[in-house]
Amino acid sequence: MTDAPGGTGSEDALLDDAEVYALHALDPGERAGVEAARDAAAADVREEFDARVDAVRETMAAQAAQHGVEPPAEVFERVLARLVENPGVTPLRRRSASRIALRAAAAAAVVVVAVATGVVLGRSVLAGQDGRAPSETEIVLAAPDARTTQARVGDATISFIYSRERNAGVVLMNDVPPPRDGTVYQMWLMDPGGGARSRGTMTQADVRPTTTAAVTSIDGAESFGISIERPGGAATPSDRIVTTLPIAPR
Repeated sequence: MTDAPGGTGSEDALLDDAEVYALHALDPGERAGVEAARDAAAADVREEFDARVDAVRETMAAQAAQHGVEPPAEVFERVLARLVENPGVTPLRRRSASRIALRAAAAAAVVVVAVATGVVLGRSVLAGQDGRAPSETEIVLAAPDARTTQARVGDATISFIYSRERNAGVVLMNDVPPPRDGTVYQMWLMDPGGGARSRGTMTQADVRPTTTAAVTSIDGAESFGISIERPGGAATPSDRIVTTLPIAPR
């Protein structure tokens, strides 16, 4: 990890631990240490740590909602059997290369468990952890009426997961390239009759290999869309539409 300008080693270490903390891959003592370091850190470091934790959890929850399926019964049994065969876990008491391996192993384990146990686990584990209020994304993904609509755009996938009950949605973009220089992506809710309501823009810095964004106040909309606009966005969508995804009525 590249040191942040003006950052200290302890601050960098805290930020490095955000991902494994979000994935619940630390033992209780290590977790308490991370929380103590977070509480003692400067305000901007705490904000960055919380943002990284939220990003990991929201991405995992969105991926679970998009890909969660009911698995064959033997899948979960095989996972449990493998854990029984390899019960030994070496406590990590100091920062080392082992922590890097733990990050990768924890990420892989969460993916395996999410696939093996389905979307319900992804929703129940990721929503509202550690006494923190769940994010808008987590609320939508946990909604009983959550539905998903999806489109392929070249090699990319764009999904819109929404809840009429919660009056909100989440856009999940996988492998969507950042907008070109001098442009932004703009999100829209399309109303019957042709009206369009902007729901924000995405710059090059906002778009990563997996990108999520909350979309509020979807009532009345019949579709969600993304267009390419000039920096700052537009009052109405241009004809450069990336995709349009239908939103089913209540």
